[in-house]
Amino acid sequence: MAFPKRPTRVAAAVLLTTLICLFYVWAPDRSAELQAQSTLPPNTPLDLFQEPSSAADADGLPDPETELVKDAHKLPTADSFLAHFQAVTRLPGMTMAEAKAGCNWPAMHEVNFQYADNTDWAAQDRSDSELEARRTEWHDFINNDLLPYEQYKDRFVQERGIVIVAGNQQSMKRVAVILRALDRLGSHLPIEIHYWDDELSWDAMQSMVNQWPQRMFFFNDLSAASNILQTNHDGFYINYQLKTAAVINSRFAQPLLLDSDNIPVIDPEELYDSATYAEYGTLFWPDIARTRPNNPIWPITNTRCRMDEYEQESGQLLVDKRRFFYHLQLAAWFNNQHADYYNSFLLGDKDMFRFAWHALHTRYGAPHKWLTSVGTLSDTTPTPIPTPAEAEAEAEADLSYYCGHTFAQHHPDESDSRVAFLHGGLIKTLSRDLIRWARDSRGGIFQAYKRSPHDALPAENVHVAIKWDPALYLPNRPDDLPVAMCTDLNQVVARPLDEIVPGFEATFREIGGYWMLDD
Repeated sequence: MAFPKRPTRVAAAVLLTTLICLFYVWAPDRSAELQAQSTLPPNTPLDLFQEPSSAADADGLPDPETELVKDAHKLPTADSFLAHFQAVTRLPGMTMAEAKAGCNWPAMHEVNFQYADNTDWAAQDRSDSELEARRTEWHDFINNDLLPYEQYKDRFVQERGIVIVAGNQQSMKRVAVILRALDRLGSHLPIEIHYWDDELSWDAMQSMVNQWPQRMFFFNDLSAASNILQTNHDGFYINYQLKTAAVINSRFAQPLLLDSDNIPVIDPEELYDSATYAEYGTLFWPDIARTRPNNPIWPITNTRCRMDEYEQESGQLLVDKRRFFYHLQLAAWFNNQHADYYNSFLLGDKDMFRFAWHALHTRYGAPHKWLTSVGTLSDTTPTPIPTPAEAEAEAEADLSYYCGHTFAQHHPDESDSRVAFLHGGLIKTLSRDLIRWARDSRGGIFQAYKRSPHDALPAENVHVAIKWDPALYLPNRPDDLPVAMCTDLNQVVARPLDEIVPGFEATFREIGGYWMLDD
């Protein structure tokens, strides 16, 4: 396997939003129940304007002009935010022109490939009257319909634990891989599996408990009436809303949300003790794309477009519900009651979290390093057929074809450069033939990585894309081979993965990562 000396020439295709939604963002699986939960009292809405808590509980006093708390993320409890929320909902509304003026990337196609340029809101700005109407909707929710923390705080009976939305056979096999990885790392965090109705059988739950007798397991049926937050299930469609519901309904006061295709590389309990989490009470990890300046979510949440942040990637997320119980409710409101509207310009649960925090003028914790793309490297460029001049240049550069299928996400602290998670969101798009060939003939699917030279400078833009890989380089390639999806940093040279996560391919084999080849 040759690692090129110069950037790989790639044929990137701009994908339709529906395909991105189907493959690029992991869809929570459908979910059934092991143990009964006690019945909750009725969901009594909280009157925000009834005996509000003082925002002076924060390290700083409210701004005398706006009454906003400057460092609201330092407020110690959920109820200490209430006066701050009142101030938020009294702010004047932001226009689209004001919001999008915050970002001025020169090449928009290099910023966000998630939506085609002819998507309605991308081609034509939403009207300020529409934005104001939507802003008023969430203001009304914050002012009148929040479920009070005091009513539910006793439901969060354990401090720390991992929350996974799973249920079907494939997702449970991926959970088993996570559990083996946690065992290797010496992590003893309890696991809570959230599922829907009867998809996860009692036998499957009992089998997991028996296989890992030293680990504490909990199971929660998200369809049960006993949940704090009720949600719905969209059949075989992508059920983004289950993840926000799982975080709120979890028994853990500080849940670590983890996708079933996300493998911890360090003991995740270390994240609770990080300086970044201690400061913010949240950890949100970045995605690969940016949010367009004219995305309606900016003015709806009264936020100027930010060039120093990426979209959020919710394959992993850590939050202290004792402080941010109301923020999570707004994220779930975006993702549940109004999903049809917000999913037209946000990709499901992931950015509902980020923009709930923006809407409520609360800073969140994030890693100091942007993600790193991880994937495979083949010996030939599959498509399109190069011109003679291009072929000569590629041969001279010893080019190979890079397909990123995994995100390496980093420890949040600036002083710690380790990779914390490897989230294989696009591995599911690789065919068995391709995976088997890579494993048996190429040293595995975890071969190479691409890391931006500006990964600690979020305002610097790097040309990113998702592209097709028809694997024309595959020996004896079947005619009906499914086309894989790959991430790429187009101007970055691929390097051996062992440089940043030594021996991970061997670890992946040891923990049963190739389970899909055993079916």
